[in-house]
Amino acid sequence: MARDREYPSYLTCVAEILSNSPTPLSVDTLVSHVARKRPVGSGARSAVYQAVGKLYQAIPVGSGRFGWLSCLLSDQRFRHPLARSEVRKGTLLLDELEHAVFFPQFFQTHRPDTRLISVELMGGPTLQVHAEIERGTWALRLGQAFVKWVDQAGGSAEDDLLIQVKDAVGGEYGMRLQPKESRQEALIRKRNVELSKVAEQIVDRDRKSREAMPVWELAGALIGQSVYGDEIPPDDMHFVLHKCSGLRLIEDAGYTTASQDDPAPHGRETPSQAESPPKSRFGFLFENGDGAGYDQIFHGNGHPELPSLEWGRGEFAASDGEEDSCEAYQAYLNELKECAPDTTPLNHTEFHLLEAELEMLVSLEHEFGFLMPEQERRKNELADRLFIDPDYLLGGDWDQDDHGDVPYWNN
Repeated sequence: MARDREYPSYLTCVAEILSNSPTPLSVDTLVSHVARKRPVGSGARSAVYQAVGKLYQAIPVGSGRFGWLSCLLSDQRFRHPLARSEVRKGTLLLDELEHAVFFPQFFQTHRPDTRLISVELMGGPTLQVHAEIERGTWALRLGQAFVKWVDQAGGSAEDDLLIQVKDAVGGEYGMRLQPKESRQEALIRKRNVELSKVAEQIVDRDRKSREAMPVWELAGALIGQSVYGDEIPPDDMHFVLHKCSGLRLIEDAGYTTASQDDPAPHGRETPSQAESPPKSRFGFLFENGDGAGYDQIFHGNGHPELPSLEWGRGEFAASDGEEDSCEAYQAYLNELKECAPDTTPLNHTEFHLLEAELEMLVSLEHEFGFLMPEQERRKNELADRLFIDPDYLLGGDWDQDDHGDVPYWNN
């Protein structure tokens, strides 16, 4: 007697159908397409919904309609604020949204995506790159070609990198620089407000019974709502949601709506590296070595003994009359302003005290060839807190010309 024919699962059918559809499909359409691949019964709609719930790239775009993330990404644009270390090293640190943009399949399994993507630098070369991990953070190592491109365009750490998705399925992307002076602030603020409102609506109606909505799922849902479909993209997602929305980010969970009893944010997502994918590019803010959480970092109560400082013309300006400063300290302040503008910074002396400790650890590692685990952790904590690449300390001091030949340019 012949064995019964084995049919593909609903999960397999829905994934294949959506991934091959350039436009979103309704649940009824999905059911009809599934029926061509396997028998369906009265529970077909429920089975399709269950399959959609298990597929990260199956993104809701309306009531009962779903699209495939790789297809939805086409021609969407994203804004990446350049950091000093990124301009200097040619390595872009990715948050969850950007990771989903470049590697849409990653969050299905949380396993590294080995595919090569093509990045066309406007007026420059086209690079072939893949995902890497830079000190526990997912990154794109664009290398010296990117560094030269930024330099030739007169770019700096205060500029934005605009990312355009040409073909996410084929892995084709474009990048161009937008100088700080040419930012359309009024339109960007409008986009920021739109992003925050849509994010609040998404989180509020999150259909799953859970404490919070994972960051990567929120990122996918925002893409599904075409928040990034305009030629002028909003600012960084985490920055906008912290500044403009009523959402808060719960450690190891994601975004949730703030209640009246607990309106303040508690912390950014810092998943365990042993069990979850590496943290986003802002994860260092929650690993400063002294147990400080989100409130300490973003509300300045981690170091109440420090003098109050104010922002002034793109840099911190000491309000207590402190005059001691240097290029290294100003670079630290500029980076801190860009990544965490509400943070109370170290004063000039404290900065150099910690910098000296970092230099000592780097020197010990260079001399002995390794560090003990607790020393390695401390080195990385200091590097993240001070915005200093440990490798850079072996190649020269902070006053060295940034266009010089430094070791980590040899990517």
